[in-house]
Amino acid sequence: MELAIAVLVGLLVGAGGTAGIVAATKNRSVDTSATVQAQTAAQLSNMDVVEPVCKSDYIESNGNGLCREMFCWAQTNSTTGEASGISCDAISNINNTITILDICGQQSQKSDVAQQACHTLFRERK
Repeated sequence: MELAIAVLVGLLVGAGGTAGIVAATKNRSVDTSATVQAQTAAQLSNMDVVEPVCKSDYIESNGNGLCREMFCWAQTNSTTGEASGISCDAISNINNTITILDICGQQSQKSDVAQQACHTLFRERK
């Protein structure tokens, strides 16, 4: 009888201790992971990286293409996932096409052959 009581007390103490340790560890790990996730979200949604190219003086002299593209890429990396990579690729493609047309347009002042060579070069690279 004494042995049965000792085994019962041992099981209760062991089970209670194990449950207490698991509960304490679980709450701590959930709190820690939630804190880390919140800090990561705050850092990813920080728009300091796009600020220089989205200022009005930069946009007036260079256009808004780079600002739009960087803002889009920053949004794809945020935890909200507001923009998709496909949308950002489309913006990037438009920016690249505008750059190609500008550069090849400058070559047209030299000759039509130079402009065609420019278009061929970019078409092969793009």
